Amino acid sequence: MDFSKMRHRITFMKPNETEKNTMSENVPRYTAYKTVWAFVSPKTGREYDESQKLRAETTYNVMTRYFPNITTDMQILFEGRTLKIESVLNISEHNEQLRIIASEVDNNGKDD
Repeated sequence: MDFSKMRHRITFMKPNETEKNTMSENVPRYTAYKTVWAFVSPKTGREYDESQKLRAETTYNVMTRYFPNITTDMQILFEGRTLKIESVLNISEHNEQLRIIASEVDNNGKDD
């Protein structure tokens, strides 16, 4: 990986505590964990119907230097968007580079 291509600023968000939403469900509250340089590129996009509403989903490849303790329960803030981490791959197991697969779901105004 050419690290000079890392031109996007991202923030890893770590679940810190839980709070109850309006339906009395426990939902995680995220706090900033680490802000780093990364290369973010769209991988796939699709639209689908869910409960008679059209939803869009975009999957991203996020390439960054290796950082320990990056897990799939975290989220990424990128240019005002929240990306859910689907997988974290330590490329060649050399602790130099991470490839993160993350997805952004468009809720069409619906709150989670």
